[in-house]
Amino acid sequence: MPSSWVPQLPLACPARGTLRDAGYDARMAVSSADLQRVLSELESADRILVQQVFKPIGNEYRISIPPPGSTDEGTPLLFVKQKKLAIREDIRFRLSPDAGEHVFMIKSKSVFEFRGRHDVLDADGTVIGLLEKDFRRSLLRSHWIVRDASEAKLIEAHEASWPIAIVRRAAAFLPDWLSVLAWLPFNFVLLRDGREAGRYRRVLGQFRDRYVLELGPGLADVDRRLLVAFAVGLDALQDR
Repeated sequence: MPSSWVPQLPLACPARGTLRDAGYDARMAVSSADLQRVLSELESADRILVQQVFKPIGNEYRISIPPPGSTDEGTPLLFVKQKKLAIREDIRFRLSPDAGEHVFMIKSKSVFEFRGRHDVLDADGTVIGLLEKDFRRSLLRSHWIVRDASEAKLIEAHEASWPIAIVRRAAAFLPDWLSVLAWLPFNFVLLRDGREAGRYRRVLGQFRDRYVLELGPGLADVDRRLLVAFAVGLDALQDR
């Protein structure tokens, strides 16, 4: 796969006599190497696993690449934290759970984002792309659009099953003992230029939500950071 979006980060240390002048920090060199490794692994992956982590307030996730043919969690590559009680959606992707710096993030375009539009930004705040929920089309079946930095449409995604989509919505009007139907697992089909290019499905039998994003060749040139953000957004932002 092309690696057009993987940053070319310097991994070699500067000469000993220039360390202070260059403001060199060994920890930053390790971080840069780790970042390049993680982005390279995501770039070459065709399956990405999103594991929700139990927290009392706010959502947290781990991103990994599952073993071939398995839905088991792999070695975590990214750790995701949704800012607690934020009036403007703020979801950050980091290399470790306690890292201060983030690699990229999802941020709502405005404080009260009624249009369901959320920017995906790199660590410097540069727009990578946009996640947009189509509320009109989502009345009967959830529908999302992924756009690039210029807001050109890259991907459309909708719930894979009409019956489950309808039942989930009808559950809001049913007696309380049937309200559990609103939590039926939903899967998504990803389309590019009208053709299926991938799938997003929930793994059944797990106490916490676990999703696998399956990527076909038609998505080979799409920035993996944008796809990972979309995979997390489908859970964290679905009901926003």
